Amino acid sequence: MRAASPHRFLADRSGATAIEYGLIVALVGIALLVGLGDTRDGVSAMFNNLMVKVSEVLDRGA
Repeated sequence: MRAASPHRFLADRSGATAIEYGLIVALVGIALLVGLGDTRDGVSAMFNNLMVKVSEVLDRGA
């Protein structure tokens, strides 16, 4: 098997494209984690509020 010449190796950009796509995927993943963290807190607060309201209604009926 013949070794690639240094000029051809340096001119090859296919690895750089794969790395760029990897970085884009990593940044999107981080953005999703941050965004979903905020959403999780809001959903948790909504269900806690719902639980309090249901408990109040059930206590009044008993």
